[in-house]
Formats: sequence, structure tokens, C-alpha cells
Amino acid sequence: MSWILFGLLAGITLGFYDYWTKKAMTGNGVFPVVFWSSMFGAFAWLPFFTPFTSSSSFHVDIGITSWHSQALILVKGLMMTASWLFAYFSVRELPLSFSGAVRASGPIWTFIGGAIVFGDYLTPIQLTAVLASVFAYYLLSQIGKSEGISALKSLPMAMMLVATVLSAMTTVYDKYIVQTVGLASAEIQAWSAIHRFLIAGLLLALFCFKTRTYQRLVWSIWIPLTGLSWVVAEWIYFLAIADPAANVTYLSIFRRTSLVVGFLLSVTLIGERNVMRKSIVIALIVASTATLVLQG
Repeated sequence: MSWILFGLLAGITLGFYDYWTKKAMTGNGVFPVVFWSSMFGAFAWLPFFTPFTSSSSFHVDIGITSWHSQALILVKGLMMTASWLFAYFSVRELPLSFSGAVRASGPIWTFIGGAIVFGDYLTPIQLTAVLASVFAYYLLSQIGKSEGISALKSLPMAMMLVATVLSAMTTVYDKYIVQTVGLASAEIQAWSAIHRFLIAGLLLALFCFKTRTYQRLVWSIWIPLTGLSWVVAEWIYFLAIADPAANVTYLSIFRRTSLVVGFLLSVTLIGERNVMRKSIVIALIVASTATLVLQG
């Protein structure tokens, strides 16, 4: 059951990450924020490459990681960076409740991947809980119509859908390289953070070179908090998937609790509309998540 607790804790941390991302993106371009937040995430792992952390379980020996392992980790970095680019644009343009609603399809994509790769099939009750959660997010997205947001015509909604699919693919891939390939979770996280920083830097340089402009960046504390909170959430998440009993479909649902945290922060500090209607739908999400925990 410990992997369930870690999964829920990762979801809570991601709720703060979503809120801080929203604040970091206000008035800023996507490429600079992805680059600078990735830089702080990479810097958080740098001490664990040094001899001073050799006695720590999170120490990463530079000489041990093979080129094959680096290639496998690079795939993860590419998928995550692409997901961030799409998601950050969406989060900047949409209220947190709506960008979170698009993530409703995340468990479905993860379920498909988990079923194909790992045989993580669900019982009827568990499948009902998954579908209830997905349906709740769908209802939440429908509320957007009263706020002038059309799910079928909104580019930010479409970009969040792409980000969600990429995130689901990364979830399944993480379990594969940890449990099937056998890479150490600290090795994956540390090198992936470095890869994402380098990829984001390359993309920012290419964008500036092609457009002959530099996207605006208004510096704030939210930018480093975005990068650091992702590192913390990922670290907790890897504690969950390191457990052979971990079910990636459950973890995808648990990570959706980030919407609850992000929504509460948005209501309190930003000012969400239709709070009561959205609260009822989010209560359904919490109930479906609780059902999965009890069934676990």
C-alpha cells in the first residue's frame, strides 16, 4: 500500500506545481519558462553527482551510466520536455480547472499503455472508478462553455490533450525502464533532469535564432519553484513505481488529485468562477480516487 501513499503525495505536490506553473507563465513566453525551470530542476540534482553524496542512496556515479542507458533516459527527457511545452502554453491560457479537466483522458491513455505493456487490467469496480473520474473531468470541462471556452475549438485545450498523451506515455515508459530494464531511479531522474535542461536550452536557442527575437520573461520566484516542485513530485512518484505491485493506471488517477490542490489554490488566490458547480464535480473525482485506494 506504500506505493498508493506515494502516488497520492505526488499528486498533491503536482497540485502546487500546477499552481506555480500558472503563476510563472503569467505574461511570459513558453520557451524561456521551460528553460529556466528546467535549469533549476537540473541544479537540484547536481550535488548528487559529487563525491560528497557517495554514501547517499541518491548518489549518481557518472562513470557507471552506459551510453545505452543514456539513450533510454534521453527518450524520457524528450517526451517530458515536449509535454511541458504543450502544457505550459495551455496552463497560461486557461483556468487551472479547465487545463486539469483535459487531463481527464490521462488515465485512459495510461490504462491502454499499462494493459498492453504490463497486463495491468482492472476489475469491474476499479474500471468503474476510473470511468467515474474521467466522466467527472468531462463534466468539469462542460462548465467551461458557460465561461466562453469551447473544448472542440480551443487550441490550448488541444495542446493540453497532446501534453496529457505524452505524459501518459512517459508514465508507462518510466515503469518499463525501472522494472524491466532495471535502471536505478536516482540515475533516471538525475540524468533526465540534465537532459531536459539541455533540450530546453537547445529549443530556446533555435527559437531565438529562427525568429530573431527573445520571448519575454518576467522573473519571479514562481519559476524556480516550478522546476524544484517537479523534481520533488517526480522523486516521490519514482518511489511509487519502484514497487513491483504498483499499477500505472492507479498512479495516473492518483496524480490527478493535483487538480483538487490546484483548484483550491486557484479559488483562494486567483479567483475561479462557478466554484460550487466545479466543487461538486471535483468531489466526484475525490470519491472515485478513494474507491481505487480501498480497492487497492
